[in-house]
Amino acid sequence: MNTIGQTIKQLRRARGVTQEELAGALNVTYQAVSKWENETAQPDIMMMPALAAYFGVTIDELFGYKLEVMTNKERLIRYMAKNQILVKGDVTLKHGGESSYYINTENFSTNAQLARIGEVFADCIRENRLEFDALVGLAYHGIAFAMAAACALYNKYGMTCAYCYDRRVPDSRERMLCGHTLQDGERVIIVDDVMTSGASVEERVEQLRRQTDIRVAAVIVVINRRSQLAAGSGEDRMREKYGAKVYSLITDEDIEAALRERIV
Repeated sequence: MNTIGQTIKQLRRARGVTQEELAGALNVTYQAVSKWENETAQPDIMMMPALAAYFGVTIDELFGYKLEVMTNKERLIRYMAKNQILVKGDVTLKHGGESSYYINTENFSTNAQLARIGEVFADCIRENRLEFDALVGLAYHGIAFAMAAACALYNKYGMTCAYCYDRRVPDSRERMLCGHTLQDGERVIIVDDVMTSGASVEERVEQLRRQTDIRVAAVIVVINRRSQLAAGSGEDRMREKYGAKVYSLITDEDIEAALRERIV
């Protein structure tokens, strides 16, 4: 069984953070973290809840009981499988490709599930140091995800940002947005559930741009199904059209690796 110092080192490396970053999150010195990992000192018992919360494990797991060190993506994939969001089974995708699993994002249906995915979106934004003026959720699934991400940015990182979502049809005053009113030149992060070719996202962005001259800072989706296309991925489309990078919480390759390694 691992010592607590070995466990902290494993968890830190799996999350991809430095000793300094872990120390900053816990409001201790990096020398303290180094001593824990080198087993010349142990964290104070009062530090255990904060350590467990930071790594997303139980206090028992910190002490090495039933510890399964996984990457953040692997944890998300397992969470999605346990909540029937990732479902194994042969399926024909919309564009005609075949897959051994499918993603049902409608099963993000409780406040706990939305809080979890919102935090992962927020982590993606912060870890990639994305600069933006507003989060824009695309109807319909992207609406809840963008709102959850906006809340997580505030609750976890103390960051205030504008939030809005688009409409499928205009309201009585021909408005296509609810929430923040976008202004010319604002940088937006587009939030949606699944991307394959990117055609749907482009159509919705162009609809927004007909009303306001926004700039697409980035596109973030739960899953990028790029491996299902022979050519012309959504990443290519977003880069060529808007100069924007696509970030996905997970990809087909991540899921296939998790299946091979029996994580799900």
